[in-house]
Amino acid sequence: MNRDIQAIIISTSSSFFLWGIITAIGPLAASGSVVGSVAGWAKVVLLITGPTSMLFGSLIMGYLADRVGRRRVFLWTMPAYSAGLVLIVASALLGSLYGTIAGLAVAEFGIGGEEPPSLSLLTENTPPSDRERYLTLVPNFNNMGSALIAGLLLISHINFAYIILASAASLIAVMAYSRLRLLESYRWLRQAGDERSADDVKARVGVTSEGRAVAHPGYFIGITALTTMGVSQFLTFGLMAYIIGPYEFASPTFDAQIIFMATVGASIGGFMAARLIVRGRRSYTLYSYLGGFLTMIAIFFLVSSLGRLLVFLPLLFFNMVMSEFCWASRTTLEPELFPTRIRGLGIGFIRVFPYAAYILSIYLTSSYDIYDFLLLNLALWSLGLGGALLWYLGGYETRGIDPDYP
Repeated sequence: MNRDIQAIIISTSSSFFLWGIITAIGPLAASGSVVGSVAGWAKVVLLITGPTSMLFGSLIMGYLADRVGRRRVFLWTMPAYSAGLVLIVASALLGSLYGTIAGLAVAEFGIGGEEPPSLSLLTENTPPSDRERYLTLVPNFNNMGSALIAGLLLISHINFAYIILASAASLIAVMAYSRLRLLESYRWLRQAGDERSADDVKARVGVTSEGRAVAHPGYFIGITALTTMGVSQFLTFGLMAYIIGPYEFASPTFDAQIIFMATVGASIGGFMAARLIVRGRRSYTLYSYLGGFLTMIAIFFLVSSLGRLLVFLPLLFFNMVMSEFCWASRTTLEPELFPTRIRGLGIGFIRVFPYAAYILSIYLTSSYDIYDFLLLNLALWSLGLGGALLWYLGGYETRGIDPDYP
């Protein structure tokens, strides 16, 4: 891995790691870890604020990444989540609920806006032979970020605000350094008409082959399958890892344990997925959603025992391993479906539906008992399995393709 590829990997990995930290703050705050116990309405607001801001950040910054370039968007998003994190830390020290909500809104907008340019850059500036590994392993740092913050909360007596401050400051410093060395996407430069710079970047990142040329088959099946798979995976992961704790267990310690176990399972799943997805996308995607569906059936039929965390947490762990398999299929297929000229917007657009459904589900499940909660998750896994089957039957193999469909 040369220095220019290192800059891409470090910059995007640290962004996803920070995303994991920020994503965990809302659920932990809803459970009472940030500003103390909160009322029922505030719990819902804390859980909804992040996904709402991320929806707009992903869509707007995805669009801008196609217009002004991937690298420039990174320079715009950093101040947003830096300011949001400062506000979260200050609010935690002062015990301000409204400040925490405002900080989450700003931070999640910024960090959510980095996903489309990150996935685009990884797709465009890496060789086809390595693309799926990077698109699987780098987003997996999201899980590791949540696992870190939840784990530190469990083992440390340090004020939560200082844990956030130390973690975020370290990551932002690494990101700032790596982004000074970050190269623009050579495919985007070529699309913008700057052939000389494009050729220079292409040589520096070591891309010698742009992949297997295939004709684009159209968007209907791809968008339909990825939307249904996205709604399924995003909701089942979010509801089980982040939402079930504040709603069903109502304990800061239990919530941290649930987030920790869920994201450790997902992190391990990410490393396993990176070895499996290289064999091909279609069968891998189908088996991933089938595995998630089967583990959810096991959890559903043990609902009467789930009040004991010794029963719930191991089941959750295995379910999250399969969920991460599904996440890897999404983060690989989504940027491969769209050509460079609309890749950022395409990724942001695909994410509108999962984010919107997730926001609605957070509100609706606030009054669910655990049986209804798990029944919804089982239905969502069924939806994802249907989308994966649609892709298996009507999609195409994207392994090793030229994602600009020459």
